[in-house]
Amino acid sequence: MARDASRAKREREEIAVHQLVVASDLALDPDVAFERGCEIAAANCADLHVLRLRDHHRRGSPSAPSSQVLAEDVGRRFPCIGSVSFSEPMPPHAGAIVSKAEMLGADLIVMRNAIDSDQIDDRPFDLIVKVAREGSIPVLAVQAEATGPYKRLLALLDEEEDAQRVLDLALQIRSANEVYAVHACPKRSTVEYLGAAMEALKQVIAETLAKRTDVATPVKPIVRRGDLASVLIEQWSALHPDLIVAATHRHRGLEAIFRRSHVADLLEIMPFDLLVTNLEAADRVAPTNPKADRQRRPPA
Repeated sequence: MARDASRAKREREEIAVHQLVVASDLALDPDVAFERGCEIAAANCADLHVLRLRDHHRRGSPSAPSSQVLAEDVGRRFPCIGSVSFSEPMPPHAGAIVSKAEMLGADLIVMRNAIDSDQIDDRPFDLIVKVAREGSIPVLAVQAEATGPYKRLLALLDEEEDAQRVLDLALQIRSANEVYAVHACPKRSTVEYLGAAMEALKQVIAETLAKRTDVATPVKPIVRRGDLASVLIEQWSALHPDLIVAATHRHRGLEAIFRRSHVADLLEIMPFDLLVTNLEAADRVAPTNPKADRQRRPPA
């Protein structure tokens, strides 16, 4: 019975974290990042740290609730959260956010990807990209209010060890019942090249699953011609995943997209949530707590 109860709890969890950071100005009502952060923290009985970013509201716009009011509301609605803390208002600078999150030992940073029309030049996607590039902590960019756990995942894979690590992050989302491992090949790839890429992708999947004996989620390999941005849009349109899992790494793969701000563009125009990890930074920084098991919205 105890084992069954434990399994049921894991199935309700979003991302399994101990320390969770929400970086938001809390200006939206409801604030999608704050709500998602509360749900993830409650599902894991984790500590929730809110980095309250300064906003640039237009004159006459309604003010955001006070930290005390929000803390009291969280306590009523999410009694399972370990603790809740709010920072003093701080500038929305990536370096400051990353430094504070690292000091807190955060396993995940949650940020809003929803535009606040009451703010001047609100571009949350640019800040998300900068935070993801500067730190080693996975960043969850939340587009809108969730309707349930993440069930269908699209993992954008580069190659070899990098691909395994991104896929492993996706497989830590225990609510998922489908994972699509997508790899983009050069536009003029031959049939033989595509076949070899597919075999290599299948090998990556097999090796990753061999290390994750606790996972029974099916992983479907997909190889397509085109740059990563176009392949992502194509597959998002075809598969309608709940979450996209991706990574940055040096001058290859997704890092090239980040350098050209394509990820920011995609976050701006495409209505998806994105979980991104910086593998290059992770190589330099010793890991803290084990990361992530993720779902969408409530721990239901």
